[in-house]
Amino acid sequence: RDGRAANQLRPPQMELRPLLRADGSARFRFGDTAVVCAVFGPREPRFRHRELFDRASLEVVVRPRIGIPGPKERQMEALLARQLEHVILANQYPRTQISVIVQLSCCDGAVSACAGNAAFLALLDAGVAMKATAMCVALAVKLEPEPVIWLDPTEAEEAQCDALISLSVDGSRNQLVSNVSSGAFLDAATWASCIEAAGKSCKVLEAFMRMSLQKRLETFLKPG
Repeated sequence: RDGRAANQLRPPQMELRPLLRADGSARFRFGDTAVVCAVFGPREPRFRHRELFDRASLEVVVRPRIGIPGPKERQMEALLARQLEHVILANQYPRTQISVIVQLSCCDGAVSACAGNAAFLALLDAGVAMKATAMCVALAVKLEPEPVIWLDPTEAEEAQCDALISLSVDGSRNQLVSNVSSGAFLDAATWASCIEAAGKSCKVLEAFMRMSLQKRLETFLKPG
């Protein structure tokens, strides 16, 4: 690997409000992978057919670093939609729409996980009511000669592995919120190990997020 242990994340970094014209925005990094997310809303839907009388509708758009969106971006949109629908209290905002725009800035592995964390932080910055904290991590599994799980793989490490998994976990409930996988089939024992590793990592990320937000709040409240 790149000098890390198999169960070690790359140093995460987060920044709130990098975009001033959005209702909420955030930038999240895992090493050289960086994603910027903007949230608009809750606001009146642009199209009436998207209006839901009892809750807010959610729109997720993923834009690649270059070019136009393809199947990978569509898959990422579905993953993010499941994660965000789990945490957003949509019934607090009937007949409105919440738009989440994700821009991939630098891609060096674990892009879906980075996007999920950026989207959650952007919703937090926008003041959208949420009922849980759901963080995301990526795992790469190498099956030969025996199963090895690499946490937060780089792009080069992803190319060496047999299976890739992105998972979102609700740490307070120890509940798997969403996942997407590709590559080889995993047996039950390996899958259970992946879930366990993801749960522990998401708790670490949640602690990092809370500490970063606390430092930001202390800076704002500091007199003079």
